[in-house]
Amino acid sequence: MRNWKNNPSSIAARVDANDLDVVFDQNAPVAAQAEYAYFASQQVVRQHNHFTAQKPVTLTRAATKVEDICFQEEGIASRLNDGSILIHYCISRWQGEGQWRQATPEYLGIYPATEHDWERSWWRLQSISSWSTATYAPMILIEDKRKNETWFFTIEAGRSWFFEIYGIGGRKGMKSLSVVFGGADEQLGFAKKMEAGEQYVSADCVYGVVEGGFEQAVQTLVGYWRESSLTKGGSPLVFNDYMNCNWAQESDKTLIPLIDKAAELGCEIFCLDDGWQRRQGVWFPADEKFGDEGLQGIFRHIREKGMQAGVWFEFETLPPDIQNYVDVKDCFLFRNDAMVTPYRPLANFRSESLVAYLNRQVDALYDMGVRFIKNDHNNTEHLGTTMYGESSAEGLEKNEQAFLTFIEGIRKRHPDLILENCASGGMRADAGTLKHFHIQSTSDQEDYLQYPSVLAGSLALMPPEKAGIWCYPYPLCFDDRQQLELREEQLSQFADGEQTVFNVVSGFMGNLYLSGKLHQADDYNNALLQEGLELYRKMREDHFTAVPVFPCGMISITERRPYAMGLWCERNQTLTLAVWNLSEQADSLTVDLRRYAKATCKVQYPASKDGVTFAYEDGILKVRFEAGKMARLFTLK
Repeated sequence: MRNWKNNPSSIAARVDANDLDVVFDQNAPVAAQAEYAYFASQQVVRQHNHFTAQKPVTLTRAATKVEDICFQEEGIASRLNDGSILIHYCISRWQGEGQWRQATPEYLGIYPATEHDWERSWWRLQSISSWSTATYAPMILIEDKRKNETWFFTIEAGRSWFFEIYGIGGRKGMKSLSVVFGGADEQLGFAKKMEAGEQYVSADCVYGVVEGGFEQAVQTLVGYWRESSLTKGGSPLVFNDYMNCNWAQESDKTLIPLIDKAAELGCEIFCLDDGWQRRQGVWFPADEKFGDEGLQGIFRHIREKGMQAGVWFEFETLPPDIQNYVDVKDCFLFRNDAMVTPYRPLANFRSESLVAYLNRQVDALYDMGVRFIKNDHNNTEHLGTTMYGESSAEGLEKNEQAFLTFIEGIRKRHPDLILENCASGGMRADAGTLKHFHIQSTSDQEDYLQYPSVLAGSLALMPPEKAGIWCYPYPLCFDDRQQLELREEQLSQFADGEQTVFNVVSGFMGNLYLSGKLHQADDYNNALLQEGLELYRKMREDHFTAVPVFPCGMISITERRPYAMGLWCERNQTLTLAVWNLSEQADSLTVDLRRYAKATCKVQYPASKDGVTFAYEDGILKVRFEAGKMARLFTLK
């Protein structure tokens, strides 16, 4: 295992099941076999385990175990609280995704208290529901500063999952840490009854170790995510009319001015969000909203403006009375004979009639010219479903697999259709789900000042080209949605252009996702948008092969201070650095870029130098903002 860098297979982990002591015994009730794949220049292992019942048995745990992390012959008890070992984990909340934390093992409860060899101390992290990233992200990094190496662990499952980090051996005997992780465990509600010869395959678990710290581990995973993705290439510039814009108040009157402005700004997709359909779950066009030609007329207008049309779906949620509109059977999920979330019932993707109905609606829209679908997942299946006699967690897993099979069917029939994954923002942003989609929504965050924290943390969980980042200058806030447009007194607050620049700079860090009442922009702000989006289209090819860098670490969503992060492109040796001033007043930031030291540094956007001064010498960038709530984009070559 210590020869990992030269011999990747040496790190191959053990199988973890009901009883670790008997799993490899020929007489054990369950036989286990691990299957491995290697990625990203052999630095990443992906493992899943095959369990075969030797006789009737109930499987209650199916996971992967990696041992000898931070191994030290003389023991590691003295290192558990000195900061030389750090555990990095990511908290997630609605509109507050990507909140990374670091802690010593002792702080998390991993510390020996006795001299006994059998003493075990541990910390458990878990998530229960189809919102796989709603509480924590299924990813942990263990950094060993003394050895200058970082171990990484992720679970590829859009369902419940768990991690356990533990040490065994008491004060004298604890020599290393171990990690057990997977998507099937009794505490998650998993219990699978198996007959002799029956098989179960566990979730894909990804792990490895790299030289360096948090940033190097993330960059290695970005390479793996790209290599293992089922969708390739960057995505086009999309205007979506929901966030801080139409808020589902769809009509020809609200759409036409936005379509015209999006085309003028060089967008390639215009996506109608919630409101194009007759009602949620009844996926037929609400033609009466859109003038004489109905929805087809809106699509025609989008095409005439040189863009492709897109629409929002929520495939996994149905109205309780859907059978009054559509002939479908067995379409709802049940748990213990009760409908899962009866107010907004969840869809059963093992229902052939439901899948056939959804496929018909997708195909009909494709025939109308739709080439982009944003699929949302705004409420969760919680524990799962027991409707097929399974435990709730197994039912949750089976429904997830059926949903992804449905998505793959769409991709196979329509390979030019671009698919976005959204779950009320980033509530289901695990790598297992994301590999089936072109774009991942990072958040439903409505406040542009809070987005840098969300996007920075999210870029440690997904490749930049898939990280959909809202850019919404001229926001119409949710509470004002009925007024349809911004009032004159609201427009005046954007006159200095700084909110526009801030939004565009944030969008540069991933897949810029445009919105806002941009048809109301004045000439100055319109020029800033034209400049920023033209530059984005020129630079995005490099960005979509780049890796994130975090010279200032992470920033929490409540902090109001200057912050910077960037994208490093190896191909052209360029660092694109976003620098934000989140405070309310003038402030300064010093950024140590010696690790990426380049000869030249300039403000790339906006071209005007007003409002910001900077100095760059020997890899140290010093930026001074003359006011609060500002941002600038730098490039270093």
